[in-house]
Amino acid sequence: MSETQMDTLNELMEKIESKICVVGNENSNKFTRDLIRVQDRLYMQLEALSWLQQRLSIKGQLPPLRGWATSPDILLKLHTHIMTHRPKVIVEFGSGASTLVMADALRQNGLGKLISIEHSIHYGKQTQSALEIEYLQSWVDLRIGDLEVWNGEHLHKNDKMTMPLLWYPLSLLQGIEFVDLVLVDGPPGATCRHSRYPALPALSDKLSSKAEIWMDDTIRKEEREICEQWSKKYGLILEYYPMEKGLGRLISPK
Repeated sequence: MSETQMDTLNELMEKIESKICVVGNENSNKFTRDLIRVQDRLYMQLEALSWLQQRLSIKGQLPPLRGWATSPDILLKLHTHIMTHRPKVIVEFGSGASTLVMADALRQNGLGKLISIEHSIHYGKQTQSALEIEYLQSWVDLRIGDLEVWNGEHLHKNDKMTMPLLWYPLSLLQGIEFVDLVLVDGPPGATCRHSRYPALPALSDKLSSKAEIWMDDTIRKEEREICEQWSKKYGLILEYYPMEKGLGRLISPK
């Protein structure tokens, strides 16, 4: 190899080493930023859980709040909202930790009823047992029924789909009226496309004038699309909250 070729090779190696250092620093900086974001999110959930535990009157522990469960920040917001605004009728789709938290707030208020709609007998029994342990069962009307074909208003009613549109049995909503707060956290997203859409069409004529609809999991595209369609069709004001899994809140114009 000639001296000129050697010089060229050395220059090339220096450039490669320099590039590797730059890329390495960029990756290191990105990893650090990602780590800080994860740390901040974890801290926010621990902080919310700590405040929630101080507000709750239950003696035992809540179900695990990771995975599909409602996150601590939303549970804290729910408990605070109920104790502040004192809703008389609440409906939730999907039972669990949220059922205990809302029932606890109702008991502390000394008024109100929560109608909890659940499709799983397994999870429904777990929720009922937890309510009984905490003597909260009188504040909750837990209704369980297998999902069935939904033929009402939907984003995909006229689509040719291989997966049927499923939702809770409408019979579970009998006798409900003047609902002040709706928490939509079911059915599971894998049930069908935009599986939570029927909640508002099914309850639209059962809401009070001050009703609020809360949609969990709005970090997901489908949940945001549902909220935006509800807002457009029913003339509701939509606001998103930057919770861990996202929260959409819909209210009537003042």
